[in-house]
Amino acid sequence: MYWGQVTLGNRTITIRDVAEQAGVSQSTVSRVLSGAETQIPISQETRERVQRVAEELSYRPHPGARALSGKGTGLLGLIVREINDPFFAELIEVVSNMAKEEGYDLVLGSAKRDPEHALALRDRMLDLRYCDGLLLCGDLQESPEDHTFLAKMGRDHRLVSVSRGSKQLVGNTPSVAIDNRKGVFLALDYLARLGHWRIACMNAGRVGDLWERLEAYSEFMRDRFDGGPEEYVQLAENSYKGGYEATKCLLSLPTPPTAIFAMDDVMAIGALGAAIDMGWAVPGDLSIVGFDDMDVGTYIRPALTTIRQPMEEISRKAVELLLKMIGGEVSSDPWPRLFLEPELIIRDSCGPAADK
Repeated sequence: MYWGQVTLGNRTITIRDVAEQAGVSQSTVSRVLSGAETQIPISQETRERVQRVAEELSYRPHPGARALSGKGTGLLGLIVREINDPFFAELIEVVSNMAKEEGYDLVLGSAKRDPEHALALRDRMLDLRYCDGLLLCGDLQESPEDHTFLAKMGRDHRLVSVSRGSKQLVGNTPSVAIDNRKGVFLALDYLARLGHWRIACMNAGRVGDLWERLEAYSEFMRDRFDGGPEEYVQLAENSYKGGYEATKCLLSLPTPPTAIFAMDDVMAIGALGAAIDMGWAVPGDLSIVGFDDMDVGTYIRPALTTIRQPMEEISRKAVELLLKMIGGEVSSDPWPRLFLEPELIIRDSCGPAADK
């Protein structure tokens, strides 16, 4: 569900329009459409007429009015970093399906990476009672040291953080996240077993999930190989273009890597394109591993080896946790933090280490 209005001519349809066309009072329309019990009986014929007129006019009661009457709105808010990010596009669809299974529809908002925009969306969704609760997905352009943003977002305890890591961007809020450290170790250990030690990574320079993955990469390389060249860590925008450009830099080094670990699948796909354009065979000359297991990774060639985030489980746990919070079934001492298991998905983009 997106923000919008139903109009009659040049104006918004109201409960008065339904009442006038159905030949009843506004209070009768309200009682019929809300399903509220009434002391004065309303005939079946009147109920059917009101429902028919409301349907013909495409009228829906304001969710805030439902909330004021003591009923829930039947809506959950989902604020994501950016709608056009392929990972969040998949997450939106899965969360929507999970919410629908629980009898809720979804109101979607894009924060456009801006914490202030996210707060404005939160105020509309929660303070104006458009939604019963809120899911906040992904990192924004926020400071990990300043938790005032999270305090404002979750001030009435109807917020769950999703895929925002486990440390900097979670603060004192309930959260559902992947075990980033374990996922990175699964990927790098697989490359090491294939004989790779010149392993580069692409870092988006952001806090949250991607920062935790960079920390895990640095820890693994330090413990297993006593570190690696600084130039093997390339700062890149997490986009296809960012992965492409970073890979061109890596493969132009005097001693290029034999494997690249990308912080997400989008950068990994960009890396694959750059390697092929530069005449490198994947996986013959270069191995590439991603993180997320987006659907597209199955269909590119070579198919992408990656770390799977259990998208359905993340979405289900997040929705279930939020509904428990709405129902007052969750203790805040402390708030729950759920960490889900990653899985290594081996496809065709990795092979034994080669020297080129």
